[in-house]
Amino acid sequence: MSASATRPIEILVVEDNPRHSALIKDELEIEVPTASVTIAPSVSAAFEALSARAYDLVLLDFRLPDGDGLEILTQMKADARREPVVFVTTSSSTPTAVAAMKIGAEDYVVKEEGYLEVLPFVVNEVLERARLKAERVEMEKKAARADRLSSLNNLMASIAHNLNNPLTTVRTFLELLPARYDTDLEFRTGYYKLVLEAAERIGLLISNMMRAVTVPSEGIDPPWSVRDLMLELQMYAAPSLRDRQLHLEIDYAADVPELTAPRESLKQALIVLVDNAVAFSPMGGKIRLSCRATGDDVVRVVFEVTDEGPGVPMADRSKIFDAFYTTRTGGNGIGLFVAQNVARAQGGVLEVGDNTPCGAAFSITLPVS
Repeated sequence: MSASATRPIEILVVEDNPRHSALIKDELEIEVPTASVTIAPSVSAAFEALSARAYDLVLLDFRLPDGDGLEILTQMKADARREPVVFVTTSSSTPTAVAAMKIGAEDYVVKEEGYLEVLPFVVNEVLERARLKAERVEMEKKAARADRLSSLNNLMASIAHNLNNPLTTVRTFLELLPARYDTDLEFRTGYYKLVLEAAERIGLLISNMMRAVTVPSEGIDPPWSVRDLMLELQMYAAPSLRDRQLHLEIDYAADVPELTAPRESLKQALIVLVDNAVAFSPMGGKIRLSCRATGDDVVRVVFEVTDEGPGVPMADRSKIFDAFYTTRTGGNGIGLFVAQNVARAQGGVLEVGDNTPCGAAFSITLPVS
């Protein structure tokens, strides 16, 4: 969206003074050669213009016949409009310009002698910043798509590898079946059992993969209580805790706000972490499930599951979130892969660390909104 672009740069100027709006329009069309300027003389006219189309930039005057520019800016941000905004105000209304910047204006110009010469430079600078931002967002999207494609390729390779072994057993059985079924009792009984086990492994693999791709991870839910979720997890874990004589400690801070993250998918991710803690804990050990709020300007919520098991060796920490990689006897390597995808889909992160004095600590950190 630079001034040298060949397509028109669409600029909305909200200004009620006809003389000022004409001067602004002339100056912008001279200094920004591809500019196409639309004039809106009031708040209502501005909303009408914004409802009709998107713009590359909006220039807002403060005082208008039926309201003010802050009203327009506030509504634009509430509507998640992406147009950069330059606020124009008088020298006596500098606090208003500061308020506009806090709401989300990109810059402001004080309406004083010579401001028309300054205005095009500010507009060009804001347009250039917007162009660079758009390019950065597009590059991040391309990188994310490439990352997803790489993950998909790795996942498909892992699926093929894990399916190949049991399928080899089934294929061998079928190839030998005509010649050996009638005369070889060991073949009928032993290989038959192996084939059933192979079929079960294939079914389990497909079931786990369906679970991995169908866990709902995006969107928002009505506000829900962290306390209630943690109590549900405690009830879920109770049978396996009894079997291994484990104690589950629940701890949630009073300042943790209600969340709107998809509750069921987060619950499934936390179940994975609790199940792992149970599997790796020594008999009679303690597991701790906690939740706390962190951050000042950007509040985040941290769920943590710790155990007193052997911990996760440093050599394994870069691999345990890969599909089908597991260090757990009888594990399938899907759980942490699913949990990590849930955390990422909700704008968060799943991390592994050490518990003190021994054991593993898994944490899911999520933004509050």
